Amino acid sequence: MKKSIFVILILFITNINFAQNSFIKNKGSEILANYNFDEAKDLYTVVPTAINTKLSDIGSTFFMGKYIMYSSRKTGAIGAGKDENTNNPYNGLYCLNMDLRGNLSRPNFFAYALDSKGNEGGLAFSIDEKTVYYTKSAEGNSKNYQLYKSVFDSNKYTWINEIPVDFNNISYSIENPSITPDGKKMYFSSNMPGGFGGFDLYVAEINANGIPVNPINLGKVINTEKDEKFAYASPTNKEIYFSSNGHNGYGGQDVFISKIKKNRYTIPLNLGKTINTPADEVAFILATKNSGYVTSNRAGGSGLYDIYHFELQETVFNLKGLVTEKQSGILLPNTKVSLLDEDGKEVSSQISSNNGSYNFEIEPLENYSIVAKKDGYLDFEMPIYTENDNSNVNIQLNQAKAEIKENAITIENIYFDFNKASIKKESTLSLNKIFTVLNDNPEMKIIINAHTDSRGSDKYNMILSDKRAKAAKKYLIAKGINTDRLEAKGYGESKLLSNCKINCSEAEFDTDRRIEFVIR
Repeated sequence: MKKSIFVILILFITNINFAQNSFIKNKGSEILANYNFDEAKDLYTVVPTAINTKLSDIGSTFFMGKYIMYSSRKTGAIGAGKDENTNNPYNGLYCLNMDLRGNLSRPNFFAYALDSKGNEGGLAFSIDEKTVYYTKSAEGNSKNYQLYKSVFDSNKYTWINEIPVDFNNISYSIENPSITPDGKKMYFSSNMPGGFGGFDLYVAEINANGIPVNPINLGKVINTEKDEKFAYASPTNKEIYFSSNGHNGYGGQDVFISKIKKNRYTIPLNLGKTINTPADEVAFILATKNSGYVTSNRAGGSGLYDIYHFELQETVFNLKGLVTEKQSGILLPNTKVSLLDEDGKEVSSQISSNNGSYNFEIEPLENYSIVAKKDGYLDFEMPIYTENDNSNVNIQLNQAKAEIKENAITIENIYFDFNKASIKKESTLSLNKIFTVLNDNPEMKIIINAHTDSRGSDKYNMILSDKRAKAAKKYLIAKGINTDRLEAKGYGESKLLSNCKINCSEAEFDTDRRIEFVIR
């Protein structure tokens, strides 16, 4: 019985305070003008939920698998009394069930212990859901919100020990608290002095006692001379979503996304016209990877502010290109291509295909570096900034010179077509290095020794290696090297470097397949 009471009493809370007149619908918001600014290309399908009323219903967060909102609907004791600024009932906190399709149930009261004589606003919970951070309007001023902390008493099934945060001040409002997925920080909005305009976004640390401290303004990349509110860190903690009427948008408060970097936030990107309208879109939150809720006062709604459910279809962007040798333009397969983020951390890596191509999934408007490495070539690295679209970057590698070590000319491996003696086009570049050494040293003579791995019969491998050695010799002769300076010999699998003949790895096979250029 106590548990059921707990679920009913402790479930949902939310409330929001906008700038002056923010609860008034935008006039003429039905018409979209021709706007010219960059926006995300993801597609949103947005539908109203069934719980909306003629007043304000505004989403906030999740608690115990339920959706929390604050609303000015007048139901019983909660919501009694009127807001002198809106002439509507005060906002109270409610919790709602969510089904697998995102449908919301009829709201129940959330936490009588948090109810006040004024407006309740947005709230957030610690990771273990035993601490609640909530906002409520200051006495005598329903548009000014202060931030509080309480903990849950599991014996009494209620929230206790209300503590105001240290940076509360009746001269400014603190709204829309949101805890990061790791529980270490809190985002909130405030019009405290020292900001860039109306309401700015701030981040505070959560100390060992669970109290937010040391609030820091997110800076001018995020904040504008107007209002930024409803910051929400994604479940991966790699980006924040927030609402703003100061960045380029469709009219009112639009939802934006910004990437969280090591020491900065990226330029915000409008989520686009499939979710934003000329009215206000606020309280964006993900329930799953590709679905969630947003609150809006868009035309055609039931009330002043309504809660909408959205489905997200992500647009996948690719970075692709070809790896070639710089001088000849010959395609280079078997090149390791790595994609690094702006901090130098590897995002992904792959080996270029037989036609020298590579292809990465990327984030738009992002700083990356491409690194390419191939035996016999100088390392390649290039910084890139991806477009808000697919990107194409070709990689051109410079060859490293052949080295003369003791009695041999050392270069990268020579590649042949499978089970054939025909030289792959990329390996003609390698043989050109041998030609350069011989051309620069006219007295030098070499023996071309070809080796196979242990796959296949001894006889077959001996014949194949001999043909490959002679193919290399033939190529050098065609380039102008006198035949008297060249000797070719195949050894088959008689001189395996790996000493492996059974259950060998590909790396061991690669070690055994080789051509040596020995100086006579």
